[in-house]
Amino acid sequence: MSRRYAILLLALVWIVGLLYFPLPHLAVEDAHGQLVWQPFLGLERRFSLRYRHSVQKTLCWEDFIVGENGDLVLVATRYESLGVGLPFAVGEGQLLNKEGQFHLTGLNRHFPDLVLRAMPVAEQALVVRGRTYKFNDSFAPGAKIKLRAKDLSLLQLLSYKLSKEEG
Repeated sequence: MSRRYAILLLALVWIVGLLYFPLPHLAVEDAHGQLVWQPFLGLERRFSLRYRHSVQKTLCWEDFIVGENGDLVLVATRYESLGVGLPFAVGEGQLLNKEGQFHLTGLNRHFPDLVLRAMPVAEQALVVRGRTYKFNDSFAPGAKIKLRAKDLSLLQLLSYKLSKEEG
């Protein structure tokens, strides 16, 4: 086999491998299991849930990573104020004040998936790689929202995109 054919074969194997390589995504589904969003999480496999606290009326963030077995792991929370329903004494993790924002880090709470209800007053949102997905834009008040980790290959993503365009 000539060198040119060997390089061509290697490139072809590499391209096919890329098409099947699993990439971390977050599946956001409605109450019927229908996919609403499926953002790419990036290689850091991180995302945040943002909401307005019902009592304090300040923004809060819950920071998650996808664990090795595909579970969702709460690793930190961030708050703009202290008060009812917000941490003030450390039970787990480390509570820090960073320029007026309170960070509870070092958490390690595992969930197979997250199930939420859309609450318009809470202004809930999913934040992935700098992009914000507002639940109020896609879910009716009180609607069930399920989040779970999902590895997808480029071939699966292409198939999904094509099926959405046909439907």
